[in-house]
Amino acid sequence: MDLKVIKDDDFDALYPIKMKKLSGTHWTPVDVAKKGMAFLNEKGQCSVLDVGSGAGKFCLIAAAISDSTVTGVEQRESLVQLSRKLAGKCKLQNLNFIHGDFVKLDFRDYDSFYFFNSLEENINLTDKLNKDSSVNLGSIIPILSRSVQSLKDCLQVPESLPTVAMPQRFLKITY
Repeated sequence: MDLKVIKDDDFDALYPIKMKKLSGTHWTPVDVAKKGMAFLNEKGQCSVLDVGSGAGKFCLIAAAISDSTVTGVEQRESLVQLSRKLAGKCKLQNLNFIHGDFVKLDFRDYDSFYFFNSLEENINLTDKLNKDSSVNLGSIIPILSRSVQSLKDCLQVPESLPTVAMPQRFLKITY
């Protein structure tokens, strides 16, 4: 199996049935992972942290298409175990999965950060999307490429940094 050319359906076939069903909603599509990693790895080899890596789809694709070091951090141990198992099957050496809370990591260890649907536990579910809204959340790819020292640095992004914006009313962030 060559992750450099794999399609979503073929990739998702690597997962247990329960994970396959969640893929369309919760895991990064293969094309998005490739585009995201191309952006994050624009200057060559770097260290990328996937915050809320879930079943590891972004990390696996990103590690397969680059020489960068890719790390996924995930709070759910079962997903970390699954991710590690798939990484072993794919024989990827530039990949690491951490079971834990991302706020406890030292962000100085990473050059770039990737988020995809990773803060779901912080979304206010009573907040309904307006059907006439010009914001298409399906096309938002929050990507951050900057060396930071703390979570507060991530929340205060300079205008000069290329990111994709998400209205704050959809997120409830506490720290």
